[in-house]
Amino acid sequence: MNEDLSELNLEDDFNEIIKDFEFAQNWKLHRPKPLEVWACMTPAPDLPEKFYPVLIWARYPGDPPSLKFLDPATQSLNQPKAWPQIRGFRPASMDACVNWCAEGFNLHPEWRSDPNFRWDSRGNVLLRTLRIMQMELDFHYSGRFKG
Repeated sequence: MNEDLSELNLEDDFNEIIKDFEFAQNWKLHRPKPLEVWACMTPAPDLPEKFYPVLIWARYPGDPPSLKFLDPATQSLNQPKAWPQIRGFRPASMDACVNWCAEGFNLHPEWRSDPNFRWDSRGNVLLRTLRIMQMELDFHYSGRFKG
């Protein structure tokens, strides 16, 4: 898939979320670059807390996105304190061991061929990724990383 098609696919899915999904009302979404989506999300157990996941695709929807967290104070993607503590997340390493981001597949290359873990590029991948992130924040969040 060429870069232009990836950009168009992400643009279509992004616009679909903005227009049609009530679930996205709680998210602030932004596309600073053609294959990047920045979000502002809050965990249900700690509504004043805000996290800023940054999803960066090499190919959309064919590959999982890279997942980082923006520290709004420094505008840096290299601050462990920007990460929430959630199952599978490794804030000290600034990566996540989950099957919905590129870093997880880099840590577990065997997932690429395992039908239980491999990347699913069907449907609105952006929406699915954001929903998973929100569910993890709502049900498995245990605070901001302090390290």
